[in-house]
Amino acid sequence: MIALCCTDIVAGYEPGLPIVRGASISVRQAEIFAILGPNGAGKSTLVKAIAGLVPILSGTVMLGHEDITAVPAHRMIGRGLAFVPQTENIFANLTVADNIDLAASIMKVDKRRRLPEIYDLFPDLARQKSLVAGRLSGGQRQMLACARALVTSPHVLMLDEPSAGLSPRLVGVVFDNLRQVRATGVTIVLVEQNVKAALALADRATVLVEGKDRITGPSGDLASDAEIAALYFGHASAGKAA
Repeated sequence: MIALCCTDIVAGYEPGLPIVRGASISVRQAEIFAILGPNGAGKSTLVKAIAGLVPILSGTVMLGHEDITAVPAHRMIGRGLAFVPQTENIFANLTVADNIDLAASIMKVDKRRRLPEIYDLFPDLARQKSLVAGRLSGGQRQMLACARALVTSPHVLMLDEPSAGLSPRLVGVVFDNLRQVRATGVTIVLVEQNVKAALALADRATVLVEGKDRITGPSGDLASDAEIAALYFGHASAGKAA
């Protein structure tokens, strides 16, 4: 079953100046799908366009069987799509518990049922409920951002550069959490510059170049293809970060 299907997306911040130029992706239910590519390829713009944050000039976005192309950003979570931006994705002056509780309150979630599930999924956060979020480590902040998005039980979770600024150890911790999230049935789409880590995490990936998808396939195939790595990432091994 297809969870998210984007067809011929043209998107950008200014009319006549598209950054995404006809990109298409198809993401299966309960898989992890990575969007890779060189700097300036339009990766972040694509996921922001899907989330309703960047104007889509043409093309369609289907969430399951529903056309969400024109749905405004603030309505997306109600449709079942959650987006975690790279920065400013938590309230640093609130506690961990207040961050999660606020998201649950806005969406009128059954807190008695959902909050224990979230804390079971993120035990580090459960141990630090009373800590002001601004004092969390980078990895813990990413976990909190994910928890805030997941408290509303989305069908699809999209993340923009979840490994940005993290040490290799913390990248491993965050990505392990994403595997656990996928195990609950949530479909995950992530933009990543860390090619090695992304291909180790994802089931499938697409390479975006100059705003268009150039190649899509199983992550293992992309990771082992030196020609693809040299052509799209600028080196001979996909095991290095782009």
